[in-house]
Amino acid sequence: MTPETALSETVAFTLARFDQSVEDERSKPWVAVGGVLMAQQAAVLALRAAGDAIPAQAGGTELLLRAASKDRLPAPFTLPFGAAARQSFDRLVDARNAFMHPRGLLWHVSAETLARSLPVATRVVRHLILIQPVLPDLVSPDEQARLNDDLRAIDAIAEFLDYTEES
Repeated sequence: MTPETALSETVAFTLARFDQSVEDERSKPWVAVGGVLMAQQAAVLALRAAGDAIPAQAGGTELLLRAASKDRLPAPFTLPFGAAARQSFDRLVDARNAFMHPRGLLWHVSAETLARSLPVATRVVRHLILIQPVLPDLVSPDEQARLNDDLRAIDAIAEFLDYTEES
């Protein structure tokens, strides 16, 4: 499987688990895992296309910070990743880490965390892969369409959850 196909599969996986999480709490950890992974995969694809070396062990947010650096991804490819986006994404990384590396604590992620963090992950994928790809053919047109549809669906679920949390 190519890295581009792996990204499409991760986005589809995240969408399916996010949709299930509305009714089934057991899906929430996998939404966090998928959300972090899809953003990291997009960052790796963009950074590699720009000729950047990817560290063997990168922290949860490190790849996104590299993609947000003009030294690594020159404008207009540079990922817009401000303080608010980083804070939201860090919450998703923390939830993923607590699930993947349990330390005897009960794992929990709120619908609010998912509703606020997943759109950050979708913006990362959208910017790096669909809106400003380093290479125009970074992913095939078919995969672009699939990614776009799945990212829109993730955003719609996040908006729904955010609305229901506010109500």
